[in-house]
Amino acid sequence: MLLMQRWLSKHLYGLGLLLTGTHDTAVLLYFLLLFPGVLAHELSHWVAAKLLRVPAGRISIGPTSKGGGATRFGAVSVAKTDPLRGSLIGLAPLLTGSALILLIAHLIFGLSVPEELALNLSGEDVLPAMWAYFSIPNFWLWVYLIFSISNAMLPSESDRQAWWSLFLYCIVALVVLFGLGIVEQITSGISGWLLSILNHLRFAFLVTIVVDGAVIAAVFALESVVMVITGRKVEY
Repeated sequence: MLLMQRWLSKHLYGLGLLLTGTHDTAVLLYFLLLFPGVLAHELSHWVAAKLLRVPAGRISIGPTSKGGGATRFGAVSVAKTDPLRGSLIGLAPLLTGSALILLIAHLIFGLSVPEELALNLSGEDVLPAMWAYFSIPNFWLWVYLIFSISNAMLPSESDRQAWWSLFLYCIVALVVLFGLGIVEQITSGISGWLLSILNHLRFAFLVTIVVDGAVIAAVFALESVVMVITGRKVEY
């Protein structure tokens, strides 16, 4: 997912550059394409901070230069807090985005987790079932929302700042619990719950990869055509 997101961010900007010829317009087009996902990302931070009782300021949405050629599409000011709450606030967009993708996949497309899907479809039923999705009302709108949300939900560098501290605390806690001999009791109690969450996250990531893969193919083809027509070329 990270590799796909990086490829798309470069080539969608490059496609905008080929079409418009200006950096600012290309960035603006890319921002507008991801706007629903950017909005969901920043709102996730803000809501998580409020739920965890961490002071949070205003949300800013829009392309802003960070220097060094980097551009930020959104931000929310959150007060410094402990590593646990900081990590949860940073992780909120990934969890929210995955939940939204699962809701769209289940409620709109009628998709279930991969194991159930494999049981319900035989080999000859796969293509007709996939073709039937195109008849779903507003099919392309829902696909666009999945694309936009999934490509804006991965935690940024600032979102991951508290993760290393939390990781170290967790390692220390596990060592202490292991020394007390109660690790197995705790893990056996939460293993089923944890596996269920991971299974649903895996399915959300699978849907994301399928949609991003289709978009990558379309962008690559369109980029090649535009290069031939305009005589311009973008080097990455």
